[in-house]
Amino acid sequence: MTRRRPALRHIALAALVLLPLAASAAAPALPTLAQAQSAMDALFDAAIADRPATDSSRMVAEAFRPRLLAVSSCMPRNGAAVPTVDCITTAQAGPEPVHRLLRFTHAQGHWTMPIDQRHLPVPVPPTDRVQVLLRGDFAARAAQDADNTMRAYLLAAARTAEVVGVEDCSVGDEAPVIECQVDATVANERGRQAMAFVWVDGQWQNAPAVLP
Repeated sequence: MTRRRPALRHIALAALVLLPLAASAAAPALPTLAQAQSAMDALFDAAIADRPATDSSRMVAEAFRPRLLAVSSCMPRNGAAVPTVDCITTAQAGPEPVHRLLRFTHAQGHWTMPIDQRHLPVPVPPTDRVQVLLRGDFAARAAQDADNTMRAYLLAAARTAEVVGVEDCSVGDEAPVIECQVDATVANERGRQAMAFVWVDGQWQNAPAVLP
């Protein structure tokens, strides 16, 4: 009997090691468009629940019930008590689609939206990541430029550009992106340019030139 104790101990230790993996596997996926719409509908219904069905203000509100068209760039909020993500949503409640940052939390098996969606902090890509993306942008532009002088400048910028600041970030008006003003130095010259970013597969990327 005593010879089995080491084996049992090893099994117990293996189980403890596997516990974090099991917990990680159980983490919810990002909200789908349908799940995000359901969460938004629940919040909308709660906001007008005290109004009679025949009330004109309720009928007007129903006419402008937001319809989600897309959910993208869902960024996890670290340190939250329950799984929480901030996503760029594209919704239509009037003549033109609107891009907005909204928060979703996962509790009791489904995604919900906190009541207060105002003043969510716009995520700011870290400087070191923006530097990688800026240099990549210079390299891409160099590959397409037919002017030898300009191509040489862009290639040099792709090697040496240094980002010194990422400021004034906001959700784009024309596309579901995070737009920022980026301060950088190239060849001892400092300049500022607008850049647009999306969150894909757990990291920041340059926004495509034309988004779907």
